[in-house]
Amino acid sequence: MKKYVIYLDYLIVFCLLILCYIVFFHHLGEFTLRLWDEGRNATNALEMVKNKNIFVTYFNGSPDMWNVKPPLHIWMVAIFFKLFGVSELSLRLPSAISATITVFVMYIFSSKILKNKWIGLLGSLIILSSMGFPDTHIGRTGDYDALLTLFTFVGSIYTFLYFQKLNKKHLYLAGLFWTLAILTKSIAGILLFPGILIFSLYSGKILKILKDPIFWKTALVSILTISAYFVCRELLNHGYIQAVLNEDIFGRYQKNIGSGNSNFLYYWNLMASFRFQKWIYFVPISIVAYFGTKEKIIKQFIVFSYCLVISYLVIISKSATKQLWYDAQIYPLASLLVATFIILVINKIPLILRIFPILILCFYMQRYIRTNIAYIHRPDLDKQMSCIKYGYLFRNNSIDKTGFIGVHKETWCSPMQFYLKSNGLTTKTIENISIGDKVLTCDGPTLNEITQNYHTTKIFDDKNGCIGLSVQAL
Repeated sequence: MKKYVIYLDYLIVFCLLILCYIVFFHHLGEFTLRLWDEGRNATNALEMVKNKNIFVTYFNGSPDMWNVKPPLHIWMVAIFFKLFGVSELSLRLPSAISATITVFVMYIFSSKILKNKWIGLLGSLIILSSMGFPDTHIGRTGDYDALLTLFTFVGSIYTFLYFQKLNKKHLYLAGLFWTLAILTKSIAGILLFPGILIFSLYSGKILKILKDPIFWKTALVSILTISAYFVCRELLNHGYIQAVLNEDIFGRYQKNIGSGNSNFLYYWNLMASFRFQKWIYFVPISIVAYFGTKEKIIKQFIVFSYCLVISYLVIISKSATKQLWYDAQIYPLASLLVATFIILVINKIPLILRIFPILILCFYMQRYIRTNIAYIHRPDLDKQMSCIKYGYLFRNNSIDKTGFIGVHKETWCSPMQFYLKSNGLTTKTIENISIGDKVLTCDGPTLNEITQNYHTTKIFDDKNGCIGLSVQAL
């Protein structure tokens, strides 16, 4: 019997690997760089490879004082650039790998700790069938949030395990992963802490933890490690800490940065409409599962996950800045909550009748996953955006771009910066164009201004909106 159980585990792992490949890796490098952060991250990593400055991230030749997050993710992208070459695929591999590891951690945790592999399997299928987790800015683009979610999820698991028996090994590992989370995306790495505090009060162990010198030593090592980076960066890049306070901490929570007129229900509405499919409706009632199980460890995990998910959702919902991908850290814990509730309900049904809810689950699961796959294979809906066009121009090997200078009126077009730098080309402003320059642009207003101010001759037209010109006279 034990042999068949092992074979079943192998089969589950194999199936999850296939699904993770389809959802996270298939066509991963097909689309060109996305706005906004992916293009900037790619440029940060490319400049790090070129200037070999691993402490200060650069953009367009100067220290980046807008994207001021710690460089752990940028380090990983730079390593992948060195190993596999500079490309969209190399840029996105750290995110796809992080997302895949997250799925397998969910399954392993449920199998080994909760002693219920079906919770892990269903939870893994739920997160894979969500539209949000594999979407832009998380599982399939070169952004911070997949790596951040992996670290905060693993940190949460070890924190939960520490609460069970106050084992110092679990405390050390929790401290390690929370430190990595903060070094990935600054303040975003601790947004689950309020939920942990709530659970510590519920568990009744907070005083015992606060009296434990090992807890304080671990916290001190974490704080010193994080502080060491910020102090080092400030010494090398004066004004960095103030920029972090302005951009990442107080600025985003108190000021609306690029998120429109979103209200408190912004994330709930998005997750309910498509990002978490219909699974979101099981989250509020998942606490009921606490009363439906006799397993103490599952009871504790239900309360723990509930505290973290609800508190985190409240925090990001109250933030003035709301971005689509801020919900990333919810998915692993919420998926396990939903899976725990559904599995416990199924277990209450007589064995002969369980086939009906299982068939219903299979129907919706394959439907949601097929929707995800179709979304991944979709035509590039953003291809008409001028900044997106540069990637397709540089993929067109029939056009010789040697010696050209990129010109784009708006300075925030980070994909253009990346493609020019990765091909050894530079940029100029419209005002600094010189006679004899060969310029290229994919931006209509920029092209109009150049042709109005200079006499030019067209060198190439890629028919998608990118033009190469020779500047002959004022």
